[in-house]
Amino acid sequence: MYCRFAGYSEPVIPTMDPSENGAAGPAWEAGGFVDSKEACRLLGVKAATLYTYVSRGLLHPVAQPGRKTRLYLRDEVEGLRTRSQARMGHGPVAATALRWGQPVIDTGITEITPAGPRYRGRLAAELVEYPGAFENVAELLWTGVLPEGASIWPAQPLPARVRRALGAFGPEPGETPRMVRVFQAAALALGGGSVDEEVRGGGAVPAARQLVLAFAGCCGLLSDPRRYRPPAGAKPLARHLAEAMGKDAAPDLLRVLNAMLILSADHELSPPTFSARIAASVGAELHACVGAALAALSGTGLAGGCDRIEDTLAAVRSRGQLDAWVARVVRDRARSSAFGIESYPQGDPRAALLIRMARAHPRPGRRAGTLLRFLDEVQARVGVPPRIELGLVAACAAWDLPPGAASALWAMGRTSGWIAHALEQRLNGFFLRPRGQFHAGPQGGAVLKSQAT
Repeated sequence: MYCRFAGYSEPVIPTMDPSENGAAGPAWEAGGFVDSKEACRLLGVKAATLYTYVSRGLLHPVAQPGRKTRLYLRDEVEGLRTRSQARMGHGPVAATALRWGQPVIDTGITEITPAGPRYRGRLAAELVEYPGAFENVAELLWTGVLPEGASIWPAQPLPARVRRALGAFGPEPGETPRMVRVFQAAALALGGGSVDEEVRGGGAVPAARQLVLAFAGCCGLLSDPRRYRPPAGAKPLARHLAEAMGKDAAPDLLRVLNAMLILSADHELSPPTFSARIAASVGAELHACVGAALAALSGTGLAGGCDRIEDTLAAVRSRGQLDAWVARVVRDRARSSAFGIESYPQGDPRAALLIRMARAHPRPGRRAGTLLRFLDEVQARVGVPPRIELGLVAACAAWDLPPGAASALWAMGRTSGWIAHALEQRLNGFFLRPRGQFHAGPQGGAVLKSQAT
């Protein structure tokens, strides 16, 4: 499921290699890929027609290192089949679109390109270089205008109810808090009003700034002592973040913090972003929209991936443990959420940039060194490129940020995108209400369409 930006963009396919030593069968047995024979069967066409689809750019085959056969992403083949069946009615099209299929929402915010996401027409990787400040990029997403010069957000004291909510959320001694849940508690405590109250309070942009600054203060729960550290003074957001996490605000750290936030800022219509748009479509105020997105993000398939990588990395203390980690990934053909993404055929450009920054650190430390060796060995043996989660963890490890920082920075950055989508959805002026189609269970019965409520 994704948005349409300035024309339809087909899903593209990550590289997938055969399993270790070729002993466990072809990679397409994982279920995400099909060979040409199965693709022809699914589409109901002959091989010549399949090759025509490839030449027209409707399908993107993946070469298998060491093999002559090419594979096709099953979801892409099924999406093409659905479009060819569109004349049969809208039901089949909508059903596939809500998985990974056709665009379901028009947007002017983000376009996914082979070079990475473009925010309002500007490549995210270029925004990392200039202006290089997350605040400017966030306001570009919200308003469509990229501010010139430094954009310093005024920090305001938080209401007492927010501090109470965060105090009740404190982790057990020695436990790293799951920052997505901390942010959710902060967002809901900071909100609670209506859209009218939001407007009377100065509008969406001041509320959005205050929310992101509050999240920066929440990152104090990652350092010792674990407590909310309110942003104070007229400082860049990255400096507030560094101070909250107990780090010296060195220029290279501020640069990588801004890079992680900018590259995480938006990625079109992910499940949390769709949740934010649904909430906005029914009149929810800004904090509630972000809270809805954070609830979806708390699932293990998204920001939880950063936490899982950090947990595994912390447990690797020897070469033997590193080899065992690599072997597990090779055995599973890197079928984890940390490797391979349909949006990028040659790998996730966001991850590649962050990993380059981690490699460039003059003293990356043990954690980063271990993770970079892991990535090199997996890439050499499986060929599936890493996703942004691994890039975030690598950068955080290189700068010795505390555990939990990667998912916190991911969620903070993406909050700017959720806010942009919520504001865009408000302007659309309609409810997002997909229809359901009821199918009777084993007892049989008629197929009924659910009634909208």
